[in-house]
Amino acid sequence: MIRSAFRTPQPQRLSVAVLAVLCAVAPAAFAETAADPTTLDKVVVKGERAEGYSVRRTSAGTRFDLAPREIPQSISIISHQRIEDQNLDDIIDVLANTTGVTSTQSDSERTEFYARGFYIDAYQFDGLPTQMVQNWSYGDSGLDLALYDRVEVVRGATGLLSGAGNPSASVNLIRKHADSAELAGSVSVNVGSWGRTRTTVDVGSALNASGTVRGRVIGSYLDTDGQMDRYNQRKTLGYAVIDADLTPDTQLSVGYDYQHKKATAPTWGGFPMWFSDGTETNYPTSFNPSPDWTFWDTTSKRAFATLQHAFGNGWKFKIGATHDRTDADDKLFYPFYGGGFNKTTGAGVLPMAGYYKTHRKVDGVDGYVDGPFQLFGREHQFMAGLSYNKREYVNTGDFQSAWAPLDNYLTWTGSFPEPNWAATLPTQSQGTIKQKAAYAATRLSLADPLKLILGARYTDWSLDGTEGATLSRFSHKVTTPYAGLVFDINDTWSTYASYTEIFQPQTYRNQQGRYLDPVDGKSYEVGVKGAWFDNRLNASLAVFRIEQDNVAQQTGGFVDGSANEYAYVAARGTVSRGVEFELNGELAPGWNATFGASRYVAKDINGSDINTQLPQTAIKAYTSYTPQSLTALTFGGGVNWQNGIYYTDPVYGRFNQDAYALVGAFVRYRIAPQFSVQANLNNLLDKKYYAQIYGYGGYGEGRNGSLTFTWSF
Repeated sequence: MIRSAFRTPQPQRLSVAVLAVLCAVAPAAFAETAADPTTLDKVVVKGERAEGYSVRRTSAGTRFDLAPREIPQSISIISHQRIEDQNLDDIIDVLANTTGVTSTQSDSERTEFYARGFYIDAYQFDGLPTQMVQNWSYGDSGLDLALYDRVEVVRGATGLLSGAGNPSASVNLIRKHADSAELAGSVSVNVGSWGRTRTTVDVGSALNASGTVRGRVIGSYLDTDGQMDRYNQRKTLGYAVIDADLTPDTQLSVGYDYQHKKATAPTWGGFPMWFSDGTETNYPTSFNPSPDWTFWDTTSKRAFATLQHAFGNGWKFKIGATHDRTDADDKLFYPFYGGGFNKTTGAGVLPMAGYYKTHRKVDGVDGYVDGPFQLFGREHQFMAGLSYNKREYVNTGDFQSAWAPLDNYLTWTGSFPEPNWAATLPTQSQGTIKQKAAYAATRLSLADPLKLILGARYTDWSLDGTEGATLSRFSHKVTTPYAGLVFDINDTWSTYASYTEIFQPQTYRNQQGRYLDPVDGKSYEVGVKGAWFDNRLNASLAVFRIEQDNVAQQTGGFVDGSANEYAYVAARGTVSRGVEFELNGELAPGWNATFGASRYVAKDINGSDINTQLPQTAIKAYTSYTPQSLTALTFGGGVNWQNGIYYTDPVYGRFNQDAYALVGAFVRYRIAPQFSVQANLNNLLDKKYYAQIYGYGGYGEGRNGSLTFTWSF
């Protein structure tokens, strides 16, 4: 084979070299400015910074700058401090530790997130809405956290700001910005289980004498194997941002980030879960069902700009724009065992493989104004904006099956020939999805303790494309209302109720190839919130009910004429109801903690559970403590527990994953003012569990640990 001639290790060596140069020259690049003895003018940094595990105010969910207990929806903040304490690498790690959010894997490279029983597809970057999908795996679930300061998750329907979307949650990733007018930064090296090494450099400084123009660069490189045999992952990240105070009231931010992930011997689907006699395969956690020649590479490049201006009367204007391109290149192997996997002979597994190149380009812009106004002797707030998003995609690929005999899968070692791929990959799907919207909301002060938020969003959504030989061209125009009422019981407690309607166009198809009708329905939520210590500690208790029609559910089969597109059916009369509780923030000086518990039940019109591969009950807790008598030491830990889940196969019956708990701990010691070392341990009890049971299996990570050495300057 000549494959190796086209896949040399030179890009990895180049990535390491680039990172090494960045480590060496970044401090020097800013040194001249930092050494300038000119006295810097006062720099006003706009935006809320996290303190410990929480924030005092946020615009999440409504665009209004509010304290968490003033927002009539459930919200979770995963701060930079918590990200550092738990050594969270990517968005998978963050959402796995977020109250009310659950996940399931499709394979080693694709993780789908859910809240309240429904898929999360609404994401924002610095408040600019976009959507992410996993079916062609553009690497969205592997976004690196090195460039983000915190993550804000609003649970429930968020149609006011996100437009079309599921009533699950909206995930807002807040970027790190150039907020230092002096030379400052850090270099960290993380080493751990399975040959893990990760190096991160973060440097920022003023770029002019007055400090009104500042820059920040971040570079990161990860190289790690996994608990599966022969698996390896390499991730390279580069990020640069310039923040400028054009006037004391006008700020401009422009930036660019590059992320590349290369996975060797990844899974596609997973391993067979049953033998033909109905017994479970029970593979060891090190088993890898993929051959040596498989790989899954994703690259994303994102440019962005934000301009905001504060007027003297309390009004402000903000507009943001983004352009990103994501490309994936992968050769994958699928051990199909639909004919029965013989427990004695190892026969019955059919080799299938795919070679895919996928491309996606997203352009988005969102601008709004907000501010106070006087009416009937009271001060109220108003917000209005326009939004535009265009997503273009082209997915090409070649699918092969039974190109070589696989007589005995019991002796599988990963040594298996690669197919002879098509010289030119045919187009599987392509198209353009546009979403144009206008939205507005007002926050009315009905009385000193009573606030009412009323809003609506008009969405013009359209798809123009092809799926195989099928032409896809349709559009929807919908107005989505929103209402939220908040009553302040006293200075600590408030209660709220909110309502919104749901609209979600679908690109899922049934077995005959027809697109499912849009999801529609209603979402209700009532709750109680509390805040202490000037909003540094927040608590919430919410009860919700979601009524939906046309919810897509995977059948396990494929669309007629398509070997790699799962078929779906529309579930009528789906109802999800449940309760969520969260306590998050600073309990006492030096003591931060988060505790979240969630429970939901989602059933279709026949009373059957939907998405049974997801836990319906989960508890997530984590804490950190810095003794006042020994401030150089910080330690803590936590636990994530979920109830049992199951998957029912039409041939083999029900597969159960019992309830389990994952325990973690960390300790950090500041050896010197500028140098610290941190140890993290995950899955301390070495629990063996399935993270994937949907027809094909995949294990979660066993016991593992890492050490992080950080130098700050």
